[in-house]
Amino acid sequence: MQLDPLLEEVLAATGAVVLLGIALAGLYWLVVGSPPTIAIIIGAAIGLAMGIPLLALTSPRRHR
Repeated sequence: MQLDPLLEEVLAATGAVVLLGIALAGLYWLVVGSPPTIAIIIGAAIGLAMGIPLLALTSPRRHR
């Protein structure tokens, strides 16, 4: 089953942004010494929601 190319781009962007968020949360925890607060988590979720469509729509197109 073939996925729609735009859906593939959205899934790739989602994976990249989620990994970046996890890495930044871990780095925050190491530097500050306490886990990220709910405000930081909500801010990251809002950034994720805005960033995924931008990454998916502006990424280079893959040709099959």
